[in-house]
Amino acid sequence: MPADNIVLATNSMRSSVSSLKRKLSNLRIQLEVFDTEIEKIETKFEKILSEAEIYKAKVEREMGREVRRLELEIKNLQSNGKIYKNPAEVAPEEIKIAQTICIFDSILRNMCQGADDFRTISEAFLFPAVYERVVKGTDDAYFLEEMPHTASLILQRGREYLNWVRSECDTHLTEPSAWEGYVGIITDWWRNDALPLIYGSRDEQWDIDAPLSLPEMMSWQNNPGDRPLNFSPIFDAYEIYRNHKDTVYESTGTKQFDVRAFSFTANA
Repeated sequence: MPADNIVLATNSMRSSVSSLKRKLSNLRIQLEVFDTEIEKIETKFEKILSEAEIYKAKVEREMGREVRRLELEIKNLQSNGKIYKNPAEVAPEEIKIAQTICIFDSILRNMCQGADDFRTISEAFLFPAVYERVVKGTDDAYFLEEMPHTASLILQRGREYLNWVRSECDTHLTEPSAWEGYVGIITDWWRNDALPLIYGSRDEQWDIDAPLSLPEMMSWQNNPGDRPLNFSPIFDAYEIYRNHKDTVYESTGTKQFDVRAFSFTANA
């Protein structure tokens, strides 16, 4: 009988151990599933945070987008009430906008060859500081009718500054840490050097202009279909430029500047 009791006790303990092992195994599986669900939630949360940042910046910057869209639509209507405007009747404001964007686009394109990240971080400041003001048309001083005589100097200094940034930054400027470290100093270069050379003077408004955020610029690049809603002034600027590019490309001296810039690059 004692031996039978020992066998029963041993079997009972083995059964208990096996049960505990099964419970432990189930618990581990549940923990792994829980960890997986936590990772999914964290990913969704990060996505929501990013979208929230873009939406917040959009709301802060674009409260007047519908008004600007309607103003542009009104400009495109004929004064006699027809829906479509005769192509021959181009609003002078549109030509001024197209001329200015054409000039800036050429300077950026020639300065940032092979450096799309430098162009992106530059546009983050130029979009609110220049392009939006050009589209609004509230300050005639922002309009450029011809390529500035300082354009070649700006191009040279811009390429030198880009080379310096490359020597200091060992990663792409659209990496979050690099963006945070360099958006301020590159913005300051445009505020204090390039834009004063382009316009012949410095606007104190540039000191309070804040560049667009990295999430905004990534949205601008990666989601062109959202541009009319999220970046209406910039979208309008490029649309006006596209519609009148053939008219302003030569008259502004941009074609000649592009040729000189290409020759300089080829001989460098």
